Amino acid sequence: MKNYDQQARDSLQQLVAHVFSCREGLIRSLTYEELASRIGRLNKHGRGQAHGMGAVLGRMGHLLQGLEGQWGEKIPHIQSLVVLKAGPDRGLPDKGINEFWPDYPKMIRVEKENLVRAEYADIAAFGSRWNDVLVSLEMPRISEEGVHHRTTKHPRGGGESPQHEALKNYVRDHPEIAGVSRGSEPFTEYALPSLDKIDVLFKTRECWTAVEVKAAVSDSFPPDYERGLYQTVKYDALLRAMVLSGGYGVPAVVGTVLVLESTLPAEYRGVADALGVRVVEKVRPKG
Repeated sequence: MKNYDQQARDSLQQLVAHVFSCREGLIRSLTYEELASRIGRLNKHGRGQAHGMGAVLGRMGHLLQGLEGQWGEKIPHIQSLVVLKAGPDRGLPDKGINEFWPDYPKMIRVEKENLVRAEYADIAAFGSRWNDVLVSLEMPRISEEGVHHRTTKHPRGGGESPQHEALKNYVRDHPEIAGVSRGSEPFTEYALPSLDKIDVLFKTRECWTAVEVKAAVSDSFPPDYERGLYQTVKYDALLRAMVLSGGYGVPAVVGTVLVLESTLPAEYRGVADALGVRVVEKVRPKG
């Protein structure tokens, strides 16, 4: 049997081929057994051997993380396409994904489902850039014939910047910036039922607070600050809708805040006041 490193590379190639075979926006999952079978990891009965696939996908995840470091951009967690076929977490990734989604174990099932669905949307949107991933890892390209969800963006363009990641994590570790107590439970990239992702969500029994962050790189494109203002309004509306719909345990009180590494451009201060958005400025990650 091939070693884990080669199986990880084979798994990545099979998952990219699977994404390209799916209809636009309709990415479906594979079970651990299905993927094991596709890479020739078989048991004595000739069926896919699921046991040990978590370690294989972990190796694959680290391959992608290494590439992220070179590109300076996050790559969607394509390993999240691989799910359990039975048990209470049927249809969801196994606990091995915790290494890449540290907030995953804290989530109730419906929150996990939203996170997975949001990630599938990101995987689909990555489109033809998956071939750039393969080429960068010195692996054969996959035919894109008939692929409609491709993108022409260069893999080093777009995506979450290292500055944004640093600010997001700094806010997560310092809830007082958002006016939240240190006893709150933080989540980063919290997926809503709409599949929007909140940069940081703080949960307490009394209140959930959504935080949108904008790093100083947005200074080069001021409309991104306006977008941030409207995103906080959107998050407020969605959290309030989740209060009404039930099933998420959202308390009656919710809040939102826009945290900036720099300052809000003067032309958007009136917008912030009109929308009632609380803005915290000049938050610079330390250490």
